[in-house]
Amino acid sequence: MEKKVIKVCKDSFVDDLDEKGIVTVAANAFGNEDADGDISAEKSYTKTIKESFGRVRWFLNHDNKILLGVPIEAQETKNYLKVRGQLNLQKEVSRDVYEDYKLYAQYGKSLEHSVMVQAVKRDENNKKVVLEWKWWEYSTLTNWGANSETPMLGIKSIKAIDDAINWLEIALKKGNYTDERAIKMDQHLSKLRSLIDAEPEPSTSPIEPNAETINIIKNFKINLK
Repeated sequence: MEKKVIKVCKDSFVDDLDEKGIVTVAANAFGNEDADGDISAEKSYTKTIKESFGRVRWFLNHDNKILLGVPIEAQETKNYLKVRGQLNLQKEVSRDVYEDYKLYAQYGKSLEHSVMVQAVKRDENNKKVVLEWKWWEYSTLTNWGANSETPMLGIKSIKAIDDAINWLEIALKKGNYTDERAIKMDQHLSKLRSLIDAEPEPSTSPIEPNAETINIIKNFKINLK
C-alpha cells in the first residue's frame, strides 16, 4: 500500500445543509487528474466504505485534534464521493464551522473539502488511475480558521484587502459565531483596516507584498457580485 496522501476536491460543494447541523458534501471527485497526477476511478471507494467506514473521521483542516462531528453515510455517484455527517454542535469549533457553511451558502459559495487516502490498487494499463483507495478521513477546509494567529504585516497596497474587509464585515454581522471566533475575526478586520489607513513609506520602486501575505489575503477573498 502506498503512503497516505491528501486529495483536495476543488470542485467540492455542499449538497445539503439542515438546521440540525447535518451536512452532505462532495469530498472527492472521480475521473479528473489531480495535482499529484492521480485519477480516482468510479467505485474506487466501494471497498473501504464497506469495510472501514466506521473508522473514518471528520476533521477541520486535517488536524486530528479537531474532530468536527461524526460521518453518517458515504455514497459514490458517477462523479463524486458524497459524505453525510453530523456536526457536533455542542462544540464551539463545530458551531463556528456550521456558521461558515451557512454564510457561504447564502452567497452561493462552498467551503472546500479534502480526503486523506492511500492507493491500494492501480490500473495496470494506466498507473495514474487508482482503482481502490484506503480512506482514513475527510476534512472541512476553512479560510481563516487555520491561520487565525498569522500576522498580516508588510502589506501597503493590494486590491484584495477591500474584498477581505467587506467579507469579514458581512460575516460578523450575519454570522452567529462563538465569542472566541468573533474576536479573532474582529482582530483580522482591525489589521486589514490598519493596512488601508497606514501611510505608505516613500519608495522609488513599487511595493510588492510577499507570497505569504498575498496567500493570507487571498484566503479572505469572495466575489459578492
